[in-house]
Parts: sequence; C-alpha cells; structure tokens
Amino acid sequence: MSKKSRVWLAVALVLVLLVGAGVFALFRLPMTKSTAAEAAAHDLAEEQLSSDIWHEKDLAQGLFDRVTKSLGKRVDLRSVAVDDITEADGRTMATLDWTWANNDGESWKYKSQLPLEKSGLFWWADLTEKAIHPKLGKGGSFALRANPGGRGKILGADDEVLMEEGKVIDIGIHPNRLEPDTIGKLVKGLNDGVDSLDLDADDLEKSVDDAEDNQLVPVVTLREDDYKEVKGAIHDLPGILFTEDTQTLTRSRGFAQATLGSAGPASADDIEKSKGEIIAGDIVGRTGLQKTFNSRLAGPGSVEVFARGDATDDKGGKTKLTSLHAFASKDGEDLETTLDVDIQTAADKAAATAKKPAAVVAIRPSDGHVLAVANHDPEGAAWDRALSGQYAPGSVFKVASGLALLEAGVKPDDDIDCPKTVNIGGKSFKNAEDEVLGNVSFADDFAHSCNTAFVSSGEKVTGDEVADAAAQLGMLSDTSAVGAKMASVPADDDKVTHAAQMIGQGKVQSSPLAVATMTASVEAGETVTPQLVVGEALDEAKSGDGGQAAGDGSHDDAPALDADAAKEISDMMRAVVTEGTATDLKDVPGDPVHGKTGTAEYGNDSPPRTHSWFAGFQGDLAVAVLVEDGGFGAEAAVPVAHEFFDNVY
Repeated sequence: MSKKSRVWLAVALVLVLLVGAGVFALFRLPMTKSTAAEAAAHDLAEEQLSSDIWHEKDLAQGLFDRVTKSLGKRVDLRSVAVDDITEADGRTMATLDWTWANNDGESWKYKSQLPLEKSGLFWWADLTEKAIHPKLGKGGSFALRANPGGRGKILGADDEVLMEEGKVIDIGIHPNRLEPDTIGKLVKGLNDGVDSLDLDADDLEKSVDDAEDNQLVPVVTLREDDYKEVKGAIHDLPGILFTEDTQTLTRSRGFAQATLGSAGPASADDIEKSKGEIIAGDIVGRTGLQKTFNSRLAGPGSVEVFARGDATDDKGGKTKLTSLHAFASKDGEDLETTLDVDIQTAADKAAATAKKPAAVVAIRPSDGHVLAVANHDPEGAAWDRALSGQYAPGSVFKVASGLALLEAGVKPDDDIDCPKTVNIGGKSFKNAEDEVLGNVSFADDFAHSCNTAFVSSGEKVTGDEVADAAAQLGMLSDTSAVGAKMASVPADDDKVTHAAQMIGQGKVQSSPLAVATMTASVEAGETVTPQLVVGEALDEAKSGDGGQAAGDGSHDDAPALDADAAKEISDMMRAVVTEGTATDLKDVPGDPVHGKTGTAEYGNDSPPRTHSWFAGFQGDLAVAVLVEDGGFGAEAAVPVAHEFFDNVY
C-alpha cells in the first residue's frame, strides 16, 4: 500500500471513530433538559448515580452516600420525581419532589433544586448538598436521632404493673464547690438511707481527684422513694448536684429485677454493633425481658432528621444542627406476663435469706403459669440464673430418673440395696456422708436420696428412657421465645456417664425453671409447659427467631406422662418431707408439702464443691430453689424453701 493510501485510510478510521462517538453520545447523553432531569431523578430514587449525565459520576455518588449515610435503616428513600424546570438568572433548575419514609411507613416530603447545565448539544446534572435538601450547606449531611415515645409497661397477673417509667434522681459532685468533709457526709447519708448501697468514700475521693477540668463526677442514681429517705441528710451539702430524670423501674427496688431486666440510652458501642439498627437517642433493653421484647416495649422507634454542618436555618442564618423533620413519636406496647405480685414478693424475700447466690422459681401446675422468678446475690446485682443458669441438678433429678425406673417396672415397695459405695465401670459412687441404708424399699431410697441405689439401678433403664422421662416432666420444653433455657439430658449409654446421670450428674444440666417445671408436672399428673409471657407478644416471639433454644429437641416424641406413675412419685416426694431429707418442712402451714432435696457436685476441687437444690410443691404451687455453692440441699436450699412457703401462706 502506498504512503498516500495509508494516510487516507487513517483519516477514514478517525472519521468512523468520531461518527461512532457522536452516535454513542446521541443515545447516551440527553439533548433536552427534561430528559436530563428525569434521568437524574431516576438515579437519585435508586440511590445509584449510574447515568452519564453527572459531572464526575464517582464524586457525585460519594457525595450522595456521605450526605444520606446516617439515615441508615431507619429512614428509606421512597421516590424522587421532577416537579418543574425553571430558568432564572441564566441558570436552569429542576425542582425535585423527594419522599422518604420511616420504618412505620410515615412520609417526609420536601422539594429541592437540582442545577442543570448545557454543554454543546447535551445537558448535565450537577449534584450538590443543597440539591439533596435545600437546608444543607456545602459539606453538610443528614443526622438522625431517635425520637421515642413512652416505653411500654411490663404487666403481671391481674394487669398489675410490674415495671414502668418512673422518676429518678441523678446525684453528682461538682469538684470546685466541695468542702473538706462533704464526700464523707454524702457517702454516710447514702449508705445509711439506702440498704443496697455500699459506697466507698476513698474511691469517690479518687474519682473527684481524677476528674478533668472540674467536670461533674456521677455518684449514683436513686429511685424517687429512695431519694426521699436520704434527702434530709444530703440535699444541702455544698458541691452536690441533683438532676431529675426518668428511667424504667420495677414496682419496688429489687422486685424480680434480673428477670424483668433493665433498659437505658443506647451507648456508642450499641450503635456501632447494630450496623444502623440503633441510633443516638434510642432506649434499648439491656437485660431480661426488657431485652428479649425490646422491639415491642420500645414501639416503632420514631426518629428526627437534622441537617448537620453549615446548614441554613429558617431565618436564613447559619447553624451547625437544625431540625428538618420529626416523625411522630409513638408509645411502645405493654408486655403481659404471668408473674404474681404476692408470690414474687415472697420469692424475693426468701431468696434474700440465702448466704450465697440463690434463685427461686414458682409455677402453678394447673396452667403452667410462672408466678415468681427471684434471683439474689449477696455480692451485688444478680443475673437471671433462675431462667438462664445451667447447673448439674444433682439428686432433685431423681424425680426424673425415678420416673424412668417406675415406667420400667420398678415398684415403690421393691427392695433395692443402698450400700456405702458401688462401682460402675471402674468408677466408685458413694452416698452423702457415707450413709448406708441397707436393703430397703425404693421409696425409702428416694426419701433418703440414696445415690448407690439409683446408680446400681441404672442398668434397668437406657439413657433414652431417662431422657424421655425428663421430657415427660416438661424439662425439655421450648422456652426459647422468652429467652429462657431449660434442661439438657443427653441420652448417653456410656456406663459411667449413664450411672452419673441417674443422680443428676454426668452431662445433665438444668435451669431452676426446668426443675420447677419437673415438679409442677408431678403435681399436675401431666406434662406442664411453663408460661411466663402471654398474649400477642408470645405469639409474635414464637413466629420470629426467638431466644436461645431450650433442651436438645430430640425427645419431642416421648410418651405422655403416666398419671399413675406421677402419683407414685408424688407420694415418694411426700415421704421426703415426712421422714427423709426435707423433714424441716413438716411444720409448714397449709397443704402438705412434697419435695426432693439435691446436692450437686461441680468443679475439680477435692472434696468437690456442691450446689444446693430443693424441688417441691404445696397444693397448686410448685417451686425450685437453687443456692450456688451452698452445700447439702437440706442445709441451704430447704431453709429458703421454708421461708418461701411461710411468706406465701
């Protein structure tokens, strides 16, 4: 090819490319301002600025994301539409109609102006903060804060209010105004007036010394009734400041506190971990039912949208934060529970008599309603061990393994030897305090809690049969909807493990709730399913993800509880009180008490440490008592049970 031909070929290729580019632009870039405005509105509504109409597309997308990021999962963009296109002062503006909505579907609408520019044959859109909202200045962005209504109440039986918002007094120290003896007088006044407080003056002095720039040092938050008890001693102390606030409170200090839970303002950590679900200003449930049913108690979670940065206020001035729209606040819904005020009060008082951490759960066998859940810890705030704790149940589990033996053909009056020790698979099992009963009836073995009789009888039942018996007694009920745990009874046929599980050791684990359900089922003569929350809230929880699963779910097909076998267990539990390990309960007023004591070994100490248990019932009231590290059941758990029955009666 000649040089001249090559030149003409190159020119032709350039012309083809230029024509192609023109055709591409003709189809991709708008030649009318209305087309440009519609394309921009579509992109904004989709929150994806993908059209070629934008100057610096990536920069525009980054600006949009930065401005709207804080709206997160609480405010959604529903639509952006072109309302009008106007010309003024040589500028072309597209008026956009914006519609946002909160999670409750309520709308927030406004208009903004999007600049359009013509370059040659084509129109371009120029995104600015003001084009997203007219009150946003350069570098500004949306900010979001929760605007919650009142938190729902937690109700008990007969619609008694168990927990609701109430007045509290925040007490703090202003270091600049203190006098030498102020902190000592403050601490003495608070400790003398409020039983649960144990403030230390030296620790408070250090906090004051470490405070920067004389910042306020928080001391304590008191319920209004507690504040009234100490007001006379502390109100006029120099440098002490008092601020009123509201907080979700139980009906009285300590009332079912660990179970009902607590709620408070969202922390920075809460907000970060929620990935947009929680924002500043939210009140969140932190523990107990307040946490499990937070979405119901908190309500829809209304919000207020602000302009942050160099914004323009209603008077044309500049401000760093101005409100753009507040969605209507709505109150949360109440939560109905089965807790009975009188029974719960009795349980709280009984648990408080324990010298170690303790739990008391009371259930009404006739309907499974949980009437009381008490937790006590002498060292400080108690966690909900009653519903969530997992412990070896020890000899109270002989109610379940005893049922399995009865269903396998053992009779209460069958003689089963109770020696000092018995060897199973190379492991030696013994009785508490080396007790020896000799060749006595199965009922006597049960009444005196003979370990060796139950261990040696393990060959009469399989691991599955013991687990089925626990299921028949409701120990594996599903309470995940309320965030509670029940029991775990693996069907383990390893000789040693199986032998240990006959006496509530091995791999068996249970909560006090599951133990109370077990004894409630004995009294009812049928499987009891515990109920703590009732009404719509429970149905909603069951249809959702629920809490932590209870039981292992592998014994749903267990046979129904045999009423005759349950009656035999009930009679043997009565003998525990009349002549066995719980005779201290013989003098309890009212209906006869039926029970079973338990001493559960745990840990690796020698001799092993033990948890103390009692499980029993009186009429239509079943109860489980746990005292952590309490020793023998008769020594620690039975006195708490006695106190409970006395208080109820």
